[in-house]
Amino acid sequence: MENMNHGFMKNNMNISNMEMTNKDMSCKMMDKQNGGNHMMGKMGMMNMTPELKKQMQDDMIKIQEKQLEISKIMNTTNPDMKKVEKLNNEIYQIKANHMTKMQQNIMKTN
Repeated sequence: MENMNHGFMKNNMNISNMEMTNKDMSCKMMDKQNGGNHMMGKMGMMNMTPELKKQMQDDMIKIQEKQLEISKIMNTTNPDMKKVEKLNNEIYQIKANHMTKMQQNIMKTN
């Protein structure tokens, strides 16, 4: 079981590292929301206020912290799946709020 957890953590960390080395995660999230329309994501990013940019960066940091906590839990011999589920739900709530902010920003700039 411990080898499985280690493998999961290793794969999870590799995926996280790959995501973070790609372009800005906010833009990636907008691209997914817009069916891969990269220009739409760029438009939403270009006209962000400094305050909104800071909020987006803070959102990404919160997500990374929660993903790290999940990795730590999964690396134990008896992972608490209730905690993992709670953290996953928190991550998706942050992402949903992030998308709403981005969409509101796009509507303001149009």
